[in-house]
Amino acid sequence: MQNYREEISSLSSTQPPYADFIGILSPPNINSPINTVINPILPKTRLHHVCEYFIEFLHYWLPLYLIFVFLLLAICQIILACHNCPLPNTDINWIRASLFMNIPFILGGNNSMSNILLNHLPVELFDEILCYLSCCHILRAFYSINDYLNNVLINYNNYFLDLSSSNISKNEIDLVCLLLRSEQIVGLKFGKTNFDLVKRFLLNFSNKQSFTRLRSLWIDDTIIVDQLFLSKLASIINYNKIISIRFDRIHLNNIILLSRYSFNSLSHLVISSSNEFRQLSKEIPTHLIYLHMYFDSINDMDQFIRPNMHQLKSLGVGIQCDINNIDQFMLFFSDYQLTQLIQFNLNFNVEINVQFDILETILLTMRRLKYLTIILNKALPTNSDVLNGIQWKSFLSTSLIFLKIFNFKFSIEQQTSEYDIYSILNTFQSKWWLKDKQWFVEYDIHQNALITIPYFASKTFDNHHSYSFDLMQNPKIFYSNINSLNIDLVKYNELEQILMSQSVNRPCFNHVTQLSLNGYLTTDICDTIRNNIDLSIIKHFEFSSTIGTNEAFIQLIDNMINLSSIHIQYLHSLDLFNQLLSPYFSLRHLILFDYEPETRKELFYHICRLFPRLTHLTTNYHSRRRLCYLLNGLIHLEQLTLHLAQDQYAPNYSWIKQHSRLRQNLFELRVFTNIAQRERKLVLWINTNNNMRHQRRHQHHILNKCPIQ
Repeated sequence: MQNYREEISSLSSTQPPYADFIGILSPPNINSPINTVINPILPKTRLHHVCEYFIEFLHYWLPLYLIFVFLLLAICQIILACHNCPLPNTDINWIRASLFMNIPFILGGNNSMSNILLNHLPVELFDEILCYLSCCHILRAFYSINDYLNNVLINYNNYFLDLSSSNISKNEIDLVCLLLRSEQIVGLKFGKTNFDLVKRFLLNFSNKQSFTRLRSLWIDDTIIVDQLFLSKLASIINYNKIISIRFDRIHLNNIILLSRYSFNSLSHLVISSSNEFRQLSKEIPTHLIYLHMYFDSINDMDQFIRPNMHQLKSLGVGIQCDINNIDQFMLFFSDYQLTQLIQFNLNFNVEINVQFDILETILLTMRRLKYLTIILNKALPTNSDVLNGIQWKSFLSTSLIFLKIFNFKFSIEQQTSEYDIYSILNTFQSKWWLKDKQWFVEYDIHQNALITIPYFASKTFDNHHSYSFDLMQNPKIFYSNINSLNIDLVKYNELEQILMSQSVNRPCFNHVTQLSLNGYLTTDICDTIRNNIDLSIIKHFEFSSTIGTNEAFIQLIDNMINLSSIHIQYLHSLDLFNQLLSPYFSLRHLILFDYEPETRKELFYHICRLFPRLTHLTTNYHSRRRLCYLLNGLIHLEQLTLHLAQDQYAPNYSWIKQHSRLRQNLFELRVFTNIAQRERKLVLWINTNNNMRHQRRHQHHILNKCPIQ
């Protein structure tokens, strides 16, 4: 049960130990676009990184280490033999024999040696590693290495299955349906995907044993949780045994439910509407230690918090108050005995200007609080005591003495002068704020809010927007927080002024993983980008231009040593690809548009030559012949997306299977139509494992148990 707990918690030094679902605390809007509710990505824990390093060690460094050890042993044998029994200078046969005894073992047996070593590792070690990885990642990384590991995976009973990602391969979902038993799954996350993975999963397991060990269920905001969906799940899931539930988008249309469910075992609950949850639940859970919810009324809030207040450790409250019920809200909180609470999130939508004494009343009963996040959506006047860092220091240093992390976003009235902003920021510049607590406060001109960074700072930089660096107190934190950088080269002069601003001392975007450039890329601009961006960690690169800029482009991508995804909209793509000499083996995703159509034959040849390890390709559909050429040339392709013109028709499944290499592979084909954008696309979803049709194997290896229990 450890893995699903890790899914809802974090040990990151910059985040509280409980997942901070601030987005859930916003008022739900069922008629809004799907992505209205924020769906944050949980940070990796330290143990995540330890496991990644361990796996990297097994795959890359362990064979090198073994080579070094065996060579060292061979040299020692030679030295010892020569010392004990000196050989004539002309007789080196023994030396050769000594070396050759080890060379086949070293050079020819790396894989077998790794397998032998893996076979001797206790199953408990694998269990400790696997509990921090999702099911699909486990199957992709470990399945089919050898029979011993296959049996470890078949007998592993703590899978967390995430079916919300758009990058799940057909290999992975087929392995899930083929290998896993329902009792092996303890955590599920559902989301909408192109090939309806959730529906496929439910159909596959509907005739099998129910999920008797399932403890965690998360349905993200791409799926509306309604009566029909809940009843389907109820046929295979016992809600009464679920420990953790998160519904990001729930809507029951205010109908009388045919059935209501018990959630007596719940300890973790994250819901976007208290009213909707009350409709589907027979009673309010009373064993909650983790409650994050948007409450539709103050009475709802009280009915959920009061029976759980003595054991609650993490509480998130999203609520809307007016002048008529703010006193009742304060009265409830002053009466709560939240003696175990260590994290509190408040997303406060209130019609009046919140005064500091209101927040003080809410927080006073939380003496053991360690992690605090507050959002005030009503714009405050600049003279509000809530915007006073001295006031906060006085309260927090005496009443919340255990507080480690304090994050806030306070909206400020429009048309506030720079002088007033400076005055507010100066109250947060004391030694207590900057040195003792290391809490940094900035003014965000786009949100027109006072925020703590890096928590509420933007992770995207776009030079279409204006940035006021004169008001920025901590530019280094601003730059290091950016992970997505969008640069319109038409406005490059403005960007260069920002980069060379006197208020910024040698700026460096040292955590950018996504870079997007649009326009004429010169070598001078390329040099500036290389000086200000750490290109070695770029994973996704987008480039669009109608002007030839091949030399500068090549200089950039040659520095992107970890590039795995590239999106090119470039008229001169063929000229560019002609100048690229060496294959890019690390590249997995390629999107290619806006090239000259008459160059497609040569262009597709270069795609197969330069990117032989592609797993995802998106481009235009031209003909059946070109389609087969791509399928036959890119043998690792897992998903091929081809945009269709209005007068084009996609070949059917039978034709593709007959005329391409896919006659040996399992694959699926769909044509998706977007009426609003007048767009059609053909998507091929391919299983690259030719041996997927094999039956589930019985256990052939005895799993090694750790002798030290």
